[in-house]
Amino acid sequence: MGAWGFKYYEDDDAYDFMDEIEESKSPKELIEDALDTALKSDFIDSTEGNAVIVSATYIDRQTNGTRFSESGTGEILDVDTFPERNPNIDLSDLKENAVLALKKLLGEDSELNELWLENEEDYPSWRQGIEELIERLT
Repeated sequence: MGAWGFKYYEDDDAYDFMDEIEESKSPKELIEDALDTALKSDFIDSTEGNAVIVSATYIDRQTNGTRFSESGTGEILDVDTFPERNPNIDLSDLKENAVLALKKLLGEDSELNELWLENEEDYPSWRQGIEELIERLT
């Protein structure tokens, strides 16, 4: 796992998927496909899991205004400027699938959940972050 922390964007796969969304000519379709793939999978691998998390953050940013860039770092994540750059893309209809996919991500059939369980110190914080994302999208 190329993770250096438990926050949503502290993982190489998360940044890679954010880049895919940003480079896509159909970002909504890419987000929808990531959620559908996870929901149809018997087992969500870590790459798919990170795609679910990133997809959910894009939906959360657009529908709730949540910001994901950390203050004080000077770095602005693309997710935070996505709604302004894409005013004609509506992600609100993907909220329900995002919640279902995030809940599945916290279950036994998730590689990310398995990997984070091995880290007893950070697992509660990682899980809490996912649960907070679920709550905001519900």
